[in-house]
Formats: sequence, C-alpha cells, structure tokens
Amino acid sequence: MIKVSIVVPVYNVEEYLRACLESLIGQTLKDIEIICVNDGSTDDSLNILKEYVDKDSRIVIIDQANQGQSVARNNALKIAKGEYIGFVDSDDWVDLNFFEKLYNEAVKNDCDIAAGGIEWNKNDGELDFVDISFKNSKIYTKTPDKYKITKVAKTAYVWNKIYKKELLDKLKLDFEPDRYYEDMMFSHRILHESGRLVTVPSVFYHYRLNPLSTVNTDSPQKRLDFKSEVLKTINYVIKNKIKVNLAKYYPQFTEVIKVWGIPILRIKSWENYSIYYLFRVIPFMTISKKKFF
Repeated sequence: MIKVSIVVPVYNVEEYLRACLESLIGQTLKDIEIICVNDGSTDDSLNILKEYVDKDSRIVIIDQANQGQSVARNNALKIAKGEYIGFVDSDDWVDLNFFEKLYNEAVKNDCDIAAGGIEWNKNDGELDFVDISFKNSKIYTKTPDKYKITKVAKTAYVWNKIYKKELLDKLKLDFEPDRYYEDMMFSHRILHESGRLVTVPSVFYHYRLNPLSTVNTDSPQKRLDFKSEVLKTINYVIKNKIKVNLAKYYPQFTEVIKVWGIPILRIKSWENYSIYYLFRVIPFMTISKKKFF
C-alpha cells in the first residue's frame, strides 16, 4: 500500500532539482510514490527526472506542455494512489523523516491533515528564518483554531502538510488553473471542510528563497491574482461565518487620518469591507459596503 503520494511540479529547476529529489528518495517512510510533473521545462529538468527514475522505481513522471503549477498538481492528483497526499516544490526540500512523522501522527490520531514546520532557507541552502514551528503534537478540530495554528491568513501554503486523499476526492478539491496564489483558496477550503488536524513537532519543510522562482518574481498578472485570491478567501470566510480576525488578511488599502499630526484613525479596506481603528490600534467599527454574494 502506498502511504503518501508526493506531488512535485517541475519547471526549469535543473540547478535545484537533484537536491529536492534526494530528500524525497531518502525518506525514512518507504511506502511512497513521487509523482513529478514536468511542466514543459526547456532546461535539463526532464533529463534529470529520467536519471532519477533509473535510480528509484517509486518516481513517476508526467511530461506535459507548459500549463502552470495548478494543472501540474491536478494531473498528478488524478493518478495518485497514496492514502495521503503531500506537495513539494521542486526547488525546495524536506527533512528525511518528514513524511514518516506526518503520516504516523495522522494515522495514530485519525486526522485528515498533519502539518509540520516551515524553515525559509537562502538560495545557497543556509537557514534564513523559521516561519512555523510546533512544540508538540496537538489536535485541532475547529476552523478558527486550524486557521490560526497554520497562519493561513498570510501563509496559505499547501506544502508543509499531508492531506487524506479520500477527503480531497470527496470534496472534489483541486487547484484553479491559470492563476498565481492558487494555494490560498485550496488551503482555506481544506482546513475548513476537513475534520481533525494534527501538528507535528521537530520536523520541517525547507523553502528555498530562489530569486527566479514564481513566488519571488513580479508581474502585473501576479498582482491582480493576489488581490483576487485575497478577496476570494475573505468572501469565503464571511460566507461560512468563520470567526477569524479579518484584519490579519492583506488589506488592499490602508489610510491613516491625523488631526494636528496625531494619528486618530486607521482604516483597513478591501473591495467591499472595511475595519476602522481608533488611534490606529483599537478596532471599533466594521462596515460591509455591500453583500459579497
């Protein structure tokens, strides 16, 4: 039985791909499959994948024309056979016991999701800072608690967790194509519509601060997609009456009103929603300008 299917979208990452794959084939959890989706790479990435298939029969290659990370992930999900699903970006890596620890905690506690820590690493692999770190194994069942512990308002990452495939299939949950920041809606939905989540201490996903990665390059389309996805997740939170602090979500506009140079009022605004702060820190009024739906 395959315990975890690991989904790896691959696009022009020849410099980092081997380090990623070494961390996966070296996992202490042996009952895994590694589904690598070559998304139309124009460098040597596909040849590197073929090289590693010869080393490890658990690697499966999907070779497709360039269609973006969402489609790559969705195509991998269609063939995944694992009890749980994990996601790894092809310029990142994970601790060698990452999937074993997450899987064992998920099964032991009958959880839909298990979450590990996140370390951000410089391009050369040196640690930059720890983003998320869990001190102990703890189970969360309420959406606000799950949102808070995973920092979903600002770090809606899919790749430091594993998800029960049965739940993904039941929800028909996948990634919206042709968009940046597709993780945001996926993360909000799976955290809200799942049951139990367990945190797993002392194990980390290592995110590489690659200056050429999709996350670290800018474009007008990225900015538009970011705004759209933030608004979409806020709408989802409001529609489902999830009790979270919306001020923690990225505002589209912030205004400070001063009287004789003294800040009296701060207004955080989204498209149809505003929070007013007295003396910039005390929230005293929330206004929904019109119905979201």
